[in-house]
Amino acid sequence: MLGGKQIKLTVNERILLHLRRYYTPKNEVEAPQAVTQKGIADAIDIRVTHVPRSVKKLDEEGLIYESVMHIEGLDKRRKAYYLTEKGMYHANEIKRNLEERMVPFRDQDGKVKDIKITEIEGITGIKLDILELIRLLDREGILNQKSMELSAERTKLKAQKETMIFNFPHKVPVTKNFVGRKPEIESLRKWIKDDKVMFISLYGEAGIGKTSLVAKMISSFKDKSSIFWYAFSKEEGFEDMIEYLSEFSARLNRAELRNILRAKEKGLGEILKATIALSGTNAVLVFDVFDDTDIQSKRFFNLLFREINELDELKIIIIHRAPTTHYIKEAMDSDQFKGMELTGLDRKSCKAILGFKKLQKDEFERIFKLTEGNPLALKLIKSEDVGELKKSGKYTPDELTLIRYLKSLDKF
Repeated sequence: MLGGKQIKLTVNERILLHLRRYYTPKNEVEAPQAVTQKGIADAIDIRVTHVPRSVKKLDEEGLIYESVMHIEGLDKRRKAYYLTEKGMYHANEIKRNLEERMVPFRDQDGKVKDIKITEIEGITGIKLDILELIRLLDREGILNQKSMELSAERTKLKAQKETMIFNFPHKVPVTKNFVGRKPEIESLRKWIKDDKVMFISLYGEAGIGKTSLVAKMISSFKDKSSIFWYAFSKEEGFEDMIEYLSEFSARLNRAELRNILRAKEKGLGEILKATIALSGTNAVLVFDVFDDTDIQSKRFFNLLFREINELDELKIIIIHRAPTTHYIKEAMDSDQFKGMELTGLDRKSCKAILGFKKLQKDEFERIFKLTEGNPLALKLIKSEDVGELKKSGKYTPDELTLIRYLKSLDKF
């Protein structure tokens, strides 16, 4: 070594660092192969026969626990190993101590110098797990940028093969009696398929059908992409959103965010890095009712949009009422940004929603002009719930009287 001492990790320390990347399941019955004895052996370059003794010791120390589970891609149930809360704390301590160590590094020009491990990503732009960095250091006695590039490419290809398609189907709204919007759906689909587009903003007035449109469009991607859907509310804010996102990320074998929350490292910077780690998963993240985000959420997204160039194979869809906000403006000038204002439905779609058979053309035109093609207003008229239209404050007393009169014509 140049200025630093040789890094020596025990087998048990390497196991802790490896398992740190995988979340602890709650009610799951299936585990990734990486947490089996063979998966552990492959990850830290030891024989499978050496694993039982190490995991037994770690179990006795309360750092891991064992569970017999179904394993992805295998027919039989096998033993799976996960970190306890104590184990996660120890693994994070090992990682933090390693990141401060000085190691010899050879850059792309062949120059060698001592640098901190924590500085390597900033210098090279290459993100590798700490365990992989130590493996390269063990193998060559020096961190070589070319070797790091090859390792990063192998890691990316492996992640693409291992990444599961996982959705939160109960979170995505169910669309009923959806009509029209073919041009808008095609535009959204085109943007989702475009590798350059990372961020999509859809906005429009209340009731215009933003949520229904995205839910309808995204249903065609549920077997091709992992879908995350979160609707902000006055009751649920940043902490709830991040908790849901960490569970989603972990199911895609991206456990960084869950690990941060478990280790109580909840700084926005750390959470941002862990969110960016979802790059490469081909996931679509939908954030609905974005206008109701709390202050912490706004700060987080402001930082995230500034890092839009770091996103890869990841789509973020924001649904909101206001046309622009200061945190969305951060991304608007980027080539990765696409925005759409959703306006009223066309006449054909409006007629389909109303379903009135006896309404004359001029009478329909008066309703169309009053509602401006707003789907919610049309559905309220059809359901005879004019009271809800009154609550919206959008219509004058004379207009509400006219709506009641036009509705009555269809009954005769």
